[in-house]
Amino acid sequence: SDLSSKEYALAQASGLRPVAQVMGSSVVKHGYQNYSWANYNYGGIAELTAFSDPWNLSRNRAFARLGQEAELAGADAVIGIELAINSVSDSRSDVEYVVFGTAVRETTLAGRPRSEPRLSALTGQDVDKLRRIGAEVRGLLGHTTVVCVTLSWQAGQAMRMWSGNMELTEITQGVYEARRLVMREIHRQAHDVGANDVVISTLTHEIEHVEYERAGAGTQHVFLVTMHVLGTAIQLGAHEPHPAPLHGPRLSIDLR
Repeated sequence: SDLSSKEYALAQASGLRPVAQVMGSSVVKHGYQNYSWANYNYGGIAELTAFSDPWNLSRNRAFARLGQEAELAGADAVIGIELAINSVSDSRSDVEYVVFGTAVRETTLAGRPRSEPRLSALTGQDVDKLRRIGAEVRGLLGHTTVVCVTLSWQAGQAMRMWSGNMELTEITQGVYEARRLVMREIHRQAHDVGANDVVISTLTHEIEHVEYERAGAGTQHVFLVTMHVLGTAIQLGAHEPHPAPLHGPRLSIDLR
């Protein structure tokens, strides 16, 4: 188990017995794509699926291998899943995705049909709190999108100026577009597993700047916005609260 002592104790008290630490990993080599920056017009924002696809392929395979290890351990679920994402070469889309967590067995909520282990990025404490309100984990959700932002000619000129502070709104819009795309996919995944709520555990992004010299047109500035999201799908009202719901603190006085 990779749980802390507090998580381990809470998982046991909540009816989840840790049985093994499990891991899933996948390294994906980016296939050849003809994505010359000259093909992107000034002032454009568009998703680059050629860069998004390697991340999503790597993540899906890592999730599947994590689930296979948990199933071999006879687990009903995996909690406390953490992830590490890396580029493994000079290419921005030769990628590695690693996830690991703790496989647990259900010992209290009996009588439910056995299915594939349900994956969760929530900590042991969070899983215990959800069980206390009758919520059930439905599965692990994740997605990556890469958005290409090509600056307009005016914004490109501003990159060379030092006259004062100026927001590059086109890059800001690219970040919002990346978030819109990843959250749309997360909602779709949640709907597919029958969830009625989602808890987001990780939402990260990075921006990379690329310059391209256009013949007779000067420097074209391209920004790649990469956004990763990891979350847990849950179903509220799935069962009776267990253990008993938490109550407020009680005052105690030592009368000795």
